[in-house]
Amino acid sequence: MSSDSAGDVAHTALDQAYGRFIAGDRDGALRLAISVLEDASFQVGAALLTVRVLAKEHRGIVAAEVAGRLVDAFVRRGDLASAVVAARAIEDCGEKAQAHFAAIAKAFGKGSARVSDVSQAPPPLPASPGVSRALAKLKGEALGDRAEVALAQLLAQDDPVAADTLLPKLPLVGALAPAVLERMLTALTVRDFAAECDVLRQGDEGREAFIVVRGALRALRQGDDGSETTLALLGPGAIFGEMALVSDSPRAARINAIEEVTLLVAARDVLEQIAKSEPVLGAELASFCRGRMIGNLLRHSAILRAVAPSERADLMGRFETRTFAAGERLVEAGTEAEGLFLIASGTVRVSSEDADGDTIVLAHLGPGDVVGEISLVLRRPATADVTAEHATIALELKREQFHAAIKEHPTLLGELYELATKREEETRSVVAQEALDASDFVIV
Repeated sequence: MSSDSAGDVAHTALDQAYGRFIAGDRDGALRLAISVLEDASFQVGAALLTVRVLAKEHRGIVAAEVAGRLVDAFVRRGDLASAVVAARAIEDCGEKAQAHFAAIAKAFGKGSARVSDVSQAPPPLPASPGVSRALAKLKGEALGDRAEVALAQLLAQDDPVAADTLLPKLPLVGALAPAVLERMLTALTVRDFAAECDVLRQGDEGREAFIVVRGALRALRQGDDGSETTLALLGPGAIFGEMALVSDSPRAARINAIEEVTLLVAARDVLEQIAKSEPVLGAELASFCRGRMIGNLLRHSAILRAVAPSERADLMGRFETRTFAAGERLVEAGTEAEGLFLIASGTVRVSSEDADGDTIVLAHLGPGDVVGEISLVLRRPATADVTAEHATIALELKREQFHAAIKEHPTLLGELYELATKREEETRSVVAQEALDASDFVIV
């Protein structure tokens, strides 16, 4: 359970157990997980944590058998991420899990008869039983024995969720054939983070993408003035950092754990290696990331919000994806732009020259911002250079497409004209102020 701020998070016994586990207190984690297992039937979350603890304690015989059962249980509940964690736990117990990864891929992959337009089954109601005195006294081998008894009781029960339950259609996953999806799933690793830890830092180089298994996080972006804005709250099933799989752009936001979280991690170099023999994976990843990129722009770009929601798909279809290396120019001062650019990933520097030929940095722009509009809308040469500061992905609306677009979407021209005139005035003001500041140092 979570809320917008870390201070308001209500911790269940299982939340506390994960906190102990991440902190290295395995006995404390096990006592809490056992208390949940013994209090209510078929608590799959508590069972998974118990399995993970026992695997680290090298007590994998019962744990591996239960982990196999949990793979099926999470699949029935439409929880692919937790099913993958359970399959990884089998390996941590020293057993092979390939058949389980194959079962997950078959259930969720392309062509599965079980996949439909349904929502994932909600998790069981949180249980917060207290730890009994007898359980609190147990440790070491005795505590491990108690955990195995609790897991054996779960094994003896029938799963209340039917084996043929329909499963939700998941992005990317549903586009991959089971054999390809299986290879991707086996490449994922499990990582845990304590509450208030930064999973990602804004500006850092990215080489990994993440899927939230449990817990909650927030995405925050720092502005030029140092203030941070909350962009989104992320919960189980959310994907973030995916642009690192197709771009060298720095992280556009800080991702902070509100509470203890478990994540699946996809490393870019590993997926690239798989894509060499499975080209469809690379193609689907690129398509998925572009779709996510466009979705993000639709939420945050002022010019796209100026167009009616029903018209945005047509407008986005007119843009072409462009990539720019660090130092490469998108727009050159003094020339007429061939189109305008909507920054999708990365950052650009807008700069101009004063009368003495000195470079003045006017702005640093990132995802959602537009460049090139002054030249295109006001029909005059560009007033500034726009240069990629890092590897940058932008969507380009070429001049011909621009004229066609404003005929179809006249509100777009109004938004761009207002932006162009405002920026031109700001550029003049900054250059004039630089000239005034320089005159303070001139002695005559």
